[in-house]
Amino acid sequence: MTVPASPSPPGRATQLTVVGLTVAVFAAVVAFVTLQLRDGLREQILSGKAETLAAVASMQLANGAEALAEVGLTDAPGELLAAVLKASKYRGVLAIRVFDAGRRFSGALPLELSDEPPSSEEWTTRPFARMSPREKLQALAGAPGPASALATDEPLIEAWVPLRRSEGASLAGVAQFWIVGDELAAEFTSLDRRLALQAGIAWLAGAVVIVLVLGWAFRRLAAANHILEARTEDLQRANRELVLTAKTSALGTVTAHLIHEIKNPLAGLEVFMASQAEPGGREESGRELVAATELTRRLRTMINDVVGVLRDEQHGAHFDLTCTELAQVTFERVRPAANLAGVRLVADIVAEASLPGRRANLTGLVLRNLLQNAVEASPPAGIVRLTGRTTPDGRWEFSVDDRGSGLAESVRARLFQPCASTKPGGSGLGLALSQQLAQQAGGRIELVKSDAEGTCFRLVLEPGV
Repeated sequence: MTVPASPSPPGRATQLTVVGLTVAVFAAVVAFVTLQLRDGLREQILSGKAETLAAVASMQLANGAEALAEVGLTDAPGELLAAVLKASKYRGVLAIRVFDAGRRFSGALPLELSDEPPSSEEWTTRPFARMSPREKLQALAGAPGPASALATDEPLIEAWVPLRRSEGASLAGVAQFWIVGDELAAEFTSLDRRLALQAGIAWLAGAVVIVLVLGWAFRRLAAANHILEARTEDLQRANRELVLTAKTSALGTVTAHLIHEIKNPLAGLEVFMASQAEPGGREESGRELVAATELTRRLRTMINDVVGVLRDEQHGAHFDLTCTELAQVTFERVRPAANLAGVRLVADIVAEASLPGRRANLTGLVLRNLLQNAVEASPPAGIVRLTGRTTPDGRWEFSVDDRGSGLAESVRARLFQPCASTKPGGSGLGLALSQQLAQQAGGRIELVKSDAEGTCFRLVLEPGV
């Protein structure tokens, strides 16, 4: 099991960059909101100026309408201009122009002002005003002459006011006022200062909060990362211990297998040496000497095989064996015992998949034990068949078949558990050790069948182990 490395916390430079960007974004938001608020307040103030002029002009127009009604008139030439002239006494008014409901010029003061009708955007049914900073009235009003009043270079308020003879009456005309805007410009400047001060205080307070919150968050992140690193180190140590335990378990299983395999050859050698010690035993020692030689060779082969597995476990050697190569190597180990028992070994490998070295070594030990048991269970001239294949889902399957008389009921009841052996000189540990070796190789042993016609064991290796 591989434990992933814990992610590193952001460095000091990265933290400062994040804080700086956050504060900058907050400053941009505060500036945008402040500008929107400033524009809204200016618009409200200008609208108040225009509404005041509209109220005064409408009152003067209503008074003039009452005076005309007393003499029996409903309209008089210059009525709109007269009403607006009375309203122009409002402080700071520099010039006026008046248009009737048909957008026809009705009069102006000073007279130099242009009589050009207003555009559709300026012709309105509600009062509105706009401010032009430091611009000549002459240029705004389109006057032809350089009159002193029109040449004034100062902030100007341009207001458009609808004219009605009474409340709710139809539109009678529109008046255009130009008003000195020094006081309003000063008010706007003061307003801008107050908004800038408030925005600065809000930004400073927000920046302090942002720095504190991000600093707290980074400290919490660093603490969490420290805990994560400690836990990752614990997991890695536990993983190393698990790997060591697994290797130790594998070594113990292989060692037990070696002891189990050595037991029978040593018993044979003991019988041979005992026969040599008896009177007359040396004259009849030819056949026993051959058997002892074979047992010795078998013992040396088993020791070499197990030592090879232990060496691979220790050094982590990397090599692969195909199923065919594995069958050939295993047959070479079992063939002397098969020849001695008069049993024929047959291989039927239908897959050329490769097994990594460690799994191949452990698999070879398991197959050799299964083949050895099959040879011992087979009658003379019997056949032991080893088949190997890979399944569509990537598993390896090896089967060992014999034509013996099958396993006893007592053996099948405790198939892969240590028990008393039914074979002469057996320890009852072979299948139990083979199952442990199979598990170390990432697989398991299954009993496919066992009856009077023979026994079949299957070794299944899972993929990706």
